[in-house]
This record gives sequence, C-alpha cells and structure tokens, in this order.
Amino acid sequence: MNDPVERAVAAAVAEADVRFGTSIPEGGQATLAAFVNELLRWNRSVNLTAISDPAQVGELHLLDSLAVVPHVPAGSLVADVGTGGGFPGVPLAVARPDVRVELLDRTEKKILFLKTTLARLGIDNAVPRHVRLEGKREREGLPLYDVAVSRAFAAPHEWLALARNYVRPGGLIVTMLGAERPDPVAWNAALDGDRLIADLSYQLPSGHQRGLLVVQRAG
Repeated sequence: MNDPVERAVAAAVAEADVRFGTSIPEGGQATLAAFVNELLRWNRSVNLTAISDPAQVGELHLLDSLAVVPHVPAGSLVADVGTGGGFPGVPLAVARPDVRVELLDRTEKKILFLKTTLARLGIDNAVPRHVRLEGKREREGLPLYDVAVSRAFAAPHEWLALARNYVRPGGLIVTMLGAERPDPVAWNAALDGDRLIADLSYQLPSGHQRGLLVVQRAG
C-alpha cells in the first residue's frame, strides 16, 4: 500500500477498531480513502481544513470522528453541527449505513464540496444542508433529531444549550472535546435536568488528548 492516503485511512480504521470497537462495512475503507482524497484536492482552493498531511487527516479527523460511532443508537437521525469538511458526519455515515446524517454548516463552499463529493462517491445516507443554527429549529426548516453532535462548534456549555432546541426528548447530545475539559460550573448549570450518560477521555496515537461527553435529554 504505497498511497499515503490509503495508508492513513487504513491505519485510522484499524486503530478505531482497537480503541473504540468501531467496525467498517465492506468497501467502507475505500470510500473513506476516496473521500479524503477529494477533501485534500478541494482544500487546495477551498478552505476545508487547516490539516493537509494525509497521516494527520487520518488521525486528527478520521480516527477522532470514528470515536462517536459506538454512541449512536441504531436507526438514528443525526445532526452534525458545524460539519466543516464533513467530520464527524461523513465517517459516521460510512461506518453506519443504518443511520442518516444531516451535515449542517453555514459556509456555502463547504456544503458545495460535500454535496458534490457525496454524490460522486454514492454516500446517500449523509445529506449536506446550508444553514446557520440560531436555536429556531422550525424557522430553519430542521427536524427534531435523535442525536446531535458537535466538534468544536462552541464552548461545551453553549453547545449543550443550543443543541437542546434540536434534539427530541430522550435523544442524545454529543460533545467532542479537545484537550481542554469544560468549565464544571458552566457545564453543570447547562445540564439543567438532562443526564450525562458518558464522559470519556482518550489519547490519539500522536499524544493529542480528546474526549466525548454524551448527554441524554430529559423526557
């Protein structure tokens, strides 16, 4: 395997299986490699990601995204808020053909990239939508979701307060963290009766610290 993108994707998929128990359906690894190739090609002219090295994309974008997969219930309608270049929503959609992921972003060029690339690759359970979230779900034309996930969209307590407007009672709000943990006072206040059901910390192979907070909405 001489292609750097194929190597990076293979390494990320293998690591996700070991670390998170995330398995990829047959053909999924090739689909993810094709997606990363398109991401890097478009990135030369459209600012999709600050990371351009295939190995770093594989670890910091793809592997990190696959950490979410085990926490999404079967058959869920998922909102990936502030999806940017398609993370974590596209890897989630490839890994889990049983779910439907709506990729939400306010930047039109990023949505154009996703629409073009997903159509080309035949990823039909991920749907890009150009929208700016302001907490007014019905006015924005969005459904109630089973799961909403965000990766550095806002501070954790701010994201939790916003996401509550888009997730059905009993649904899940997933916060993807970098190295910093949320402010405990602001976070506990933002919970407001919802229930924290998972609080995970993990280290990527390069040493970068990451985490996941999974909250179940009251209902």
